[in-house]
Amino acid sequence: MIEETQNSRLINKQFRLNIKMTEDKPQDKSQQYLANQRTFLAWIRTSIVLIGLGFLISKFNIFLREFSPIANGSLTEVSAFDIGSSYLGIGIIAFSMGILIYAIKNYFVGFNEIASGAYKPNNSIVYFSAIGVIVFSATIIVYLIISIS
Repeated sequence: MIEETQNSRLINKQFRLNIKMTEDKPQDKSQQYLANQRTFLAWIRTSIVLIGLGFLISKFNIFLREFSPIANGSLTEVSAFDIGSSYLGIGIIAFSMGILIYAIKNYFVGFNEIASGAYKPNNSIVYFSAIGVIVFSATIIVYLIISIS
């Protein structure tokens, strides 16, 4: 009986020591800061890819103009669709710049929230970029269907 009491006191003492040690130790938030930076860098990579896609689409009409005489055997004139691809490419580049600006804002807001200990995830950048990519994809599909006809 005495041994059980001594064991329980020892366990209680160790438990209190563990609680004290964790209370005195400052919370390490480096993993949260690093995750915030990785997320920001992922959005930068996404923006770079979209800028490249926008450039490719805007210059696609040059490829079509150069390839057309080989395929058809005759020269073709510049149509409104050729100009449309330029506008579509510029739109995608502008959209990627918007994503980049929003990612910078989201990074600093996340940094401040992590520092204050009141971080709330923000999914609006995910919705914004997904809707934008869907709209541009649909526009590209419509453009390609019309240009084939």
